[in-house]
Amino acid sequence: MPVPQKLVPQDFQLSVGSRGWASWPPLKSLWQILQLFSFHKLWPISAIGLFSLTLLISLFLSLHSPPPTAAQKPRILAFTALQMRGSENRSPLFAVNATSWARRELTPNIDVIAPLVWSPNGQRLAFVGGYSDIYTVNADGSRLTKQFAEAGCKAANFEIAWFSNSQKLLFARSCNGFTSDAPGSESLYISDTSGIQGTKLVRNLEVGGYPPKTEISSEFYISPNDQQVAFVKDKNIYKMNADGSGMTKLTKSPGEYISGGSELVWSPDGTKIAFLFGAYPKQQIYTINADGTHIKNLTNNPQNEVYNVKLFWSPDSSRIAYYYNKPGDSSGEQQDIYLLDINRGTAKNLTQKPRNYDEFSWSPDGNFIAFVTGEFNNQKLYTIKADGNQLNQLAPRLKPSGISELAWSTDSQQIAFIFNEIQGDQSNLYVINRDGSALTKLTNDKDLNASNPVWQP
Repeated sequence: MPVPQKLVPQDFQLSVGSRGWASWPPLKSLWQILQLFSFHKLWPISAIGLFSLTLLISLFLSLHSPPPTAAQKPRILAFTALQMRGSENRSPLFAVNATSWARRELTPNIDVIAPLVWSPNGQRLAFVGGYSDIYTVNADGSRLTKQFAEAGCKAANFEIAWFSNSQKLLFARSCNGFTSDAPGSESLYISDTSGIQGTKLVRNLEVGGYPPKTEISSEFYISPNDQQVAFVKDKNIYKMNADGSGMTKLTKSPGEYISGGSELVWSPDGTKIAFLFGAYPKQQIYTINADGTHIKNLTNNPQNEVYNVKLFWSPDSSRIAYYYNKPGDSSGEQQDIYLLDINRGTAKNLTQKPRNYDEFSWSPDGNFIAFVTGEFNNQKLYTIKADGNQLNQLAPRLKPSGISELAWSTDSQQIAFIFNEIQGDQSNLYVINRDGSALTKLTNDKDLNASNPVWQP
């Protein structure tokens, strides 16, 4: 009597024809493979032969499968969010994964304001807490430490920078004395966050008051390598080392170097300082080498008018972007974005469509520029290549509203921004890919107002 044949399930019937191996079903496990060959006629095959055949099949399938992709480092954003906690408003610090939306509250009992600054190794954050203190915290919320606390500062304003070793902080504090009989001050500090040396005052200069003090007439502007600061004193530009030594006058004659709200802007490579000079608003854009040599007028246009007095260095320090106003346009409605080539001394109109521009931001790779155009509550977000091509509106499905605080991811692939909702009086944190895809809201209904997005290095 013939032995009945064990039927092979239809899902596993093999066909090696014109489609070849492509017609094979997915083999999910070694047990499934063994089942294919477990019908009666194959049982006499030796265990070694069956095992060898199984290995050959597994090897073939592995060679024709796409290689596994390396696990991507999660893209983390730090930000602050105003929230209602019981009967009180609080503004804690959060870290959120821009892909999974998972987030962690880092400062449950501290109100946090800008600036927020990641350490170069991406493991810690420095920030201002309680409006007058400096804190550090690990990215996972551990080791929350107060590094600096000092009362008696009116309208405190801070600039914070990490040293390259991610252990020391250099920060400048501005105390406003212009509206008080008592003078204000500009102070520079170095803080060893390991706790060994603590925080030390490097230099304190007074300004304002009655009778007025004139030891300094600007804030301290920290160089990109955190080794020097620039400032205006006695109507000249000065610099000094971060430890307070080597104070040097860079300009040779007094002048209006910060009129109209201009800042001293270090180039990313630390070799030059850009600034506006002249009677506001007809100011010219200048650069000077960090050693005080080669002062240069880049615009050299007596009709130049700059009301939105911000200068933006390209990441490679070769170009400066700025907002150019048509003469007589004090409202800012007839602006264009211009790029100055530092080496050639030439200027290029990037946008070529006069309107109101704001929130300019270079991508870290220097290839793209993000900006906002339109009046408040009627703004749109764009990117454009630095050569003036490929103008692209991002997030067009968002209703026109206030857009601010643009922040590029370190790989230049995503942009975070704050979107101010007209209805509900709420601002939310969004992230979007550079090509306009994957618009994602990262805040929730508990976040009344989000702000200060900063990407982890």
